[in-house]
Amino acid sequence: CKKSKKKVTPVCDGTNATYTNTVKAIVNSSCVSCHSGYSSYSGLSSITTNGQFAKHVLTDQDMPKGSSLTSDQLNKIQCWVNNGFPQ
Repeated sequence: CKKSKKKVTPVCDGTNATYTNTVKAIVNSSCVSCHSGYSSYSGLSSITTNGQFAKHVLTDQDMPKGSSLTSDQLNKIQCWVNNGFPQ
């Protein structure tokens, strides 16, 4: 089932996003209920290095299922990706 919501184009707003200071809270509130393995930086490493995280969250915007991330959350995640997924 594809979401029918309009996709937004995430843009890094200059946030110096790291996993610890920015992304962890987003992942914990939006992803961990279905993907418990993503509750740590090391748990996300396989899907960040193979491109699946960016694909599903930023490009396809099909995660989280049944919900959506805000534009602000997507922009912060885009900064994290742009900066090479710093811890």
